[in-house]
Amino acid sequence: MFSSLSNKHIVLSRLHGTLSLPKIAAETTTTIDRHLARIVAGNAENLRAHLDSMYKLLRPDDRLTLMVQLESGFPNRFRYLVIVTCVGRQETEESAILGFDVDTNEITIGMTLPIWADLDITLDGDGGFKLTSYDRCHIFKPVSVQALWTAYQSLHKASNQARLYNYIVNNSDTHTWVDYYRNPDIRSHQMYVNEWNQMDDILSHRSDSPHLYQPFLSSDEETLRCKIHVKLKEIMLQVDLDEVTSKFLREQLENAFQISLSPYKQYIDDVMLHILAQMDKPTMILPHLYLGSEWNASNFDELKANNIGYVLNVSREIDNFFPAHFKYLNVRVHDHDDADLLKEWEKTFRFINEAKANNQCCLVHCKMGISRSASTVLAYLMKENNHSFADALDHVKKRRSCINPNGGFRNQLLIYEGILAANKTFRSKLNDTQTTTTIIGRKTVIIPTIPAIPSSSTHTKSTPTTPIEHSPPSDPIVLMRTRSPNKSNPVVVVPRQTSDHCKQTSHVTARPNSMI
Repeated sequence: MFSSLSNKHIVLSRLHGTLSLPKIAAETTTTIDRHLARIVAGNAENLRAHLDSMYKLLRPDDRLTLMVQLESGFPNRFRYLVIVTCVGRQETEESAILGFDVDTNEITIGMTLPIWADLDITLDGDGGFKLTSYDRCHIFKPVSVQALWTAYQSLHKASNQARLYNYIVNNSDTHTWVDYYRNPDIRSHQMYVNEWNQMDDILSHRSDSPHLYQPFLSSDEETLRCKIHVKLKEIMLQVDLDEVTSKFLREQLENAFQISLSPYKQYIDDVMLHILAQMDKPTMILPHLYLGSEWNASNFDELKANNIGYVLNVSREIDNFFPAHFKYLNVRVHDHDDADLLKEWEKTFRFINEAKANNQCCLVHCKMGISRSASTVLAYLMKENNHSFADALDHVKKRRSCINPNGGFRNQLLIYEGILAANKTFRSKLNDTQTTTTIIGRKTVIIPTIPAIPSSSTHTKSTPTTPIEHSPPSDPIVLMRTRSPNKSNPVVVVPRQTSDHCKQTSHVTARPNSMI
């Protein structure tokens, strides 16, 4: 089973202060596109080193599609849930879950779980989820709500793939490659393995929130559920979902309502997933313009499905996920009231219209798709569709109700509205003062004299004067009309100024502009 590994003489050694990997890791050259992996971790400082180490452990043909950091029961040790995918013997995509343990000196694997067709994924109500497949059951506690949501999505996608191809256990034709990761030489210490195998009725089950409040005894549960939904959405919009767990959200609800919500754990989880799904899905604002979050920007398949070729990243803290696949424009600002977005909006306007001109769509995103990116989309609508700030806000809110630009950005949008209005007025006046000319040709011009219409309500019948004929000059006659709000300005017909006629006096009858 492990002949290919034993030939490499795998040895795990501990070197002081360094991360020592199996020798096979140093000899393996992987061609994996790292930009296609979804990665959520709480410790960005060590993330790159940990990710590099994982790639060195993977087989050359395997692809890492998910990496989520989990809570750890041991200090100075990091735990990651990783989904690895490859093309199996049946020429179909197969996936497995690996549990990586990383400490100061080494990286090892404490769990392997092939993803079969019967994989069941459920939330535990305290920020974690349970995976059940045949006779195995595992509990996982991601470090944040965002990590939980990312893992939940990716696992469902992988399990749907397994059901599509009907992957069942004890089938010798599928998932044989998983044995590579069960080699004892790269297996974690037994105390780490025990943590991967803990059950919800033993040590890994978190204690409930302190019973500071009495259970809710009212019979009107439907009213309470509605209140939970509204309040939970409000809380989720106010916190950084990278930093909190679903247990924290439930505790905030209990503090707000002053009651114990333990009986509503499952309902709160369901509502949280519903809100996350609403926040996670990119919103089509115009046929060529989407507004979304960091999660949307990291979903490669979704970007391609929506014909997105341009990504406008309006954030200081988020990197570009797929620079080899999409065109990016970065506006590096924090979500602060004093951040200057106004100066960027002409540049972002041109970028979005470039996508439109190339028959592609543009995704505008920040962290949550609520403030920075929403403000940029509002500015685009105000200029592109000639919307007022209020009209643009109404247009976007009808499609993405969670948007909420901060006070500083709202003030900048009002200033931008004034700038656009001033530019529009200036262009209008400029057009009104433009001079137009018409060449009549070498013909006699006959212009009747029309007297001005009296301002009084009683009009007297006027008789036009006899037209005046002019002999044609040697040069064409030019009709010059000055467009002005003053309608009493006459139209004057003069000869083209040439050397022969520059001193010639023109006897031309004038008439009001209204006759042109």
